[in-house]
Amino acid sequence: MSATPAAERWLMRAWALLVASSALYFLADNEADNDLWVHLFSGRRILERGAVPRLDDASYTAAGLPWVDHEWLTQVLFAWMFAHGGSTALWLLKLGIALLTAWLVWLPLARHARAWWVRGPVMVLALAALSRGYAVRPQIVTMLGVAALLAWLERRDGRLHWSEFAAVAAAFALWSNAHGAVVVGLGILALYAAEPWLKAALGVTPAPATLHRAALALPIALLAAAIVAICLTPYGADLFAYVIRELRAPHPLSEWQPVALADPAQRPFLLMLAALVVTLPFARLLRRHWWWAGLVAGLAVLALRQQRHTPLFALCAAAPLADQCDAALSWLAARSRFRFSAAATALLALAVAAFAVAQLALLGGRLARERGALVYDAADYPVGAVRYLAARGLHGNLALPLDWGGYALWHLAPAVAVSLDGRFATVYPPPVVADGFAFFRGDADPAAARLLDAYPTSLVLVPRGLPTPLDHRDEWRLLYTDEIAALYARDGDPATSPSTAPRGRLPFP
Repeated sequence: MSATPAAERWLMRAWALLVASSALYFLADNEADNDLWVHLFSGRRILERGAVPRLDDASYTAAGLPWVDHEWLTQVLFAWMFAHGGSTALWLLKLGIALLTAWLVWLPLARHARAWWVRGPVMVLALAALSRGYAVRPQIVTMLGVAALLAWLERRDGRLHWSEFAAVAAAFALWSNAHGAVVVGLGILALYAAEPWLKAALGVTPAPATLHRAALALPIALLAAAIVAICLTPYGADLFAYVIRELRAPHPLSEWQPVALADPAQRPFLLMLAALVVTLPFARLLRRHWWWAGLVAGLAVLALRQQRHTPLFALCAAAPLADQCDAALSWLAARSRFRFSAAATALLALAVAAFAVAQLALLGGRLARERGALVYDAADYPVGAVRYLAARGLHGNLALPLDWGGYALWHLAPAVAVSLDGRFATVYPPPVVADGFAFFRGDADPAAARLLDAYPTSLVLVPRGLPTPLDHRDEWRLLYTDEIAALYARDGDPATSPSTAPRGRLPFP
């Protein structure tokens, strides 16, 4: 017995509810990223000074060196929102951009998958993989830009019009000032412009001489317009040079490392990738749009090599995966007599709806406890030590781990300059980064002491219990210690007794 139309409708509604609840559940995380403090610090200074920074004056290890603040426009928006609405405004801004991005991902996905049996699971899986990219960070602008560009190009299907150029150029100009990963959008346009020529060269379509001129000229002109628009930043064409330098520079951060197959957080991405490969024989979208196939393949390689790219892969692979699963399901249905009964369909609809309600309940409980504001775990930051420095008005050059730099800048600058912070790729030369990481890894190598000897370091903040060269230096005195961090100063007064570090989830900032 087959399911009745009424049961099918209830199942469709249940999947729609689960997709909506999953979008909120996976994208509404309200934990502050460790770079948010430095983004707000930078945005606040731009608003106060009325100028985009060109040289660094917040650190002592790279003071006076060029600072390519490729995210300045987003930082200004963040700082303005925080000044007028606190961390709740920042959270709502992030959630709004994330939900708009999810909707743009949904549009091509829904067009290429007729069955909710495909639409629902693929979209939920994509949202789970996307969730790793949705903190309050400027990269959410790139996620939105890529989703919008894909949805627009897929709808055009090669039929561009000159009237759209001004809007595309303006969008790329804004994007380039909001986040340097605008080059991803440029890469998409390059693949799109190359497709007609590649197909003609391989004999899939008529030779270029016989193709309609607009089919060849418009995509290339659009690519050229985007390149010019990207140069409309305070750094001009140097933005491209910065991106090349950053991609070549060593990145010791975990998000730049290869995907760990045993990491549970990577399972949605790995499942998407495996499903995409297994269903490739049923590809329709990727066979028609070679530029999209090249994009997905390139991002799959990048994501495996550097896990920070997994959300971008999920965003770009969602529609092709839905298309392939839809074709595979149709192929199986034509060769199978199995059909869900009306009772089984109703039970499945009930289970899907119950899962959606559980997601909403979990999300609602979390947000109610934290009152819809951004929070952070006190165990991850030197809250007590920074409060000690601020209360005593201490100043100097503070050496500290990368993840603590932005927190210290927001609370202590300009009295304190830091050795390293979340701007490391935009400010700090590789030797400075290497020296900082060597010291805070607790290396026994004598080079680990360079942070003390080669720079004018006067204060050091280290994770409690980490072995460092300070243990063998008589001129350094312990000023403060708690369960999280220990603060040292050159020739300072020794601490009288250990303190107790703040605990739990604290309201940002």
